[in-house]
Amino acid sequence: MSQYFPWAPEIRHLTEQQVEEIYQRYLNGEKSTALISEFNIPGNVRSLLRVLPPIISNDLTCPYCELPMWVRRHPRYTPGSLREPFKCVSCDHRHIVVGHGRQTRCSCTECYRVRQLEIAEQAHRERRELEQRYGAPSPPVPFASLSFVQKLVLLALLDDGSATGDESIAPLDATSRGEPLSPSIESSRELVKDLHEHGVLSVDLESDIRAFDRSSGCLINNFFAVGWIPNVALEPGLRCSRDSLYTALYNELSASVQPVWKSELYALMFRLAREESLQYIHVLANEVNFVFSAEGSAKTVIGQLLQNFSVSHIYYFARLAVKNAAHFYATGNSKGRTHASNTIPRNMLRTSQDALARNWRKTAYRDSRVPQSALQRLLYDVVLKDSGAGFSNSPGLYWRDELVPRFFSTAMARDVLTGHLQLFCRECDSSNIDASMDKMTVQTMCYDCATVSKFQATEDLID
Repeated sequence: MSQYFPWAPEIRHLTEQQVEEIYQRYLNGEKSTALISEFNIPGNVRSLLRVLPPIISNDLTCPYCELPMWVRRHPRYTPGSLREPFKCVSCDHRHIVVGHGRQTRCSCTECYRVRQLEIAEQAHRERRELEQRYGAPSPPVPFASLSFVQKLVLLALLDDGSATGDESIAPLDATSRGEPLSPSIESSRELVKDLHEHGVLSVDLESDIRAFDRSSGCLINNFFAVGWIPNVALEPGLRCSRDSLYTALYNELSASVQPVWKSELYALMFRLAREESLQYIHVLANEVNFVFSAEGSAKTVIGQLLQNFSVSHIYYFARLAVKNAAHFYATGNSKGRTHASNTIPRNMLRTSQDALARNWRKTAYRDSRVPQSALQRLLYDVVLKDSGAGFSNSPGLYWRDELVPRFFSTAMARDVLTGHLQLFCRECDSSNIDASMDKMTVQTMCYDCATVSKFQATEDLID
């Protein structure tokens, strides 16, 4: 013991066995003054712990220096969690017992180096697992086989603000992206997942490893943190570059609207408007500390309102409905916050019915807390070339009064000439409908989405 730590002059007349006896009797509660007197320690010693040498462990050895470990003697009644760990007599290594004390690992230079090596080896193993799962090339998807929505989503993903020449697509949560892909998080995830499952997007092997579940073979558990490589062929069997794909997508989508896009275009307009309206309701509900859970009824109500009202109008209906729900809760007439928040869709519908009956409209400005999504911007700026229409125009009226005459009337006339004119549901574009009529009204019932539509003649012709 003395070869590592010189003994104090006051205890040099003692043996190691006597030192250990003194310390054990001290821990057992005997007074220091009695022990000092019994073992002939000079009376000027006021604290036994100051003169007793450190404890040298007979069992612990430094793994780097191969020398004994030591620790200062702790005062009696010191809990194990506050006791100092054993240290090497030569280096800074400490023996940390897991579960004791605040420090969970040794911070010496050698331990840090070992941990860095372990981290590097673990990262290397994880990258190998990632390569084994996603590294094998898959046949590129022909550009012509992509749907309208898939092309628009792919264009939005390529417009990520990254440097030119990089073939990868930045993750959805990258700081370079200035706007969300879709108004809702769930929709953005599903759109990207769809492209990946159809082979349009391949996983970038340089993606953040935390986006994958390493315990299940590197399955993706966070689609927002994954980088992508486009896997599309402009020529048969040959994957094209990112820049050439962007050019092809932009040129096609910015040209004239194609008749085959009709069903997808209609559904996407309503989907984006419905999601943005729903996100705004959540924002307003959070302002009054409501957890809005009536999404099912809200989606149904919003879908009805969008046939006659714009997202801007729905913003106004939502603000008024949330205000009424908050008042309903504050007055104590509700059964709680959930009950009050569940009245929001019904209040919105009631206000809209009054607006239709009295033919009034009140608009609202776009809220920065519900930013315009990339899909909305590209759809209305690039495809339809009518910026702002997605917020200020009713999708139902906009489709009927502007888009159908503008893009699809020629196709409908061609169907008439070829004898293939068909009625279709204005909600889901299905032709599986039944129609009935009188002199002034045509009513259709869709067997796919159960939508009932009525069309009124603009004037009554006299026989």
